[in-house]
Amino acid sequence: MSKLKHITALLIKTLMVTLVLLVVMSAIYNYPVGSTVALSLIVVALSYIIGDIGILRVSNNTVATISDLLLTTFVLWMVGPLIIGLTVSFWVSFISAVLISAGEYFFHKYVSSLILRKREDPYTQT
Repeated sequence: MSKLKHITALLIKTLMVTLVLLVVMSAIYNYPVGSTVALSLIVVALSYIIGDIGILRVSNNTVATISDLLLTTFVLWMVGPLIIGLTVSFWVSFISAVLISAGEYFFHKYVSSLILRKREDPYTQT
């Protein structure tokens, strides 16, 4: 796996997650921008390792997307208050996670095709 492919994927994911959280949490619900960005980086790191590299590798896009929905909701709801210093309601977390998961569905297609594609076995002939 090329490091550049992972860096590109992480940049795309970071942009997507950060934009969603800034709109939902900061613009709509008035959470502090700096804390929202920090929270987005935690979501990106955990969901990339667990969902995109781990779960997507051994399952399919639907399972990985649902896993990302659950993970993101949990992280925003439970870890969010530790980072932001304010309570994050379940519904704010869930709405944010649903929007992020919509993007994750397409992001998983990108990751599957460019990063997780199976290497061709040199001993098999087609």
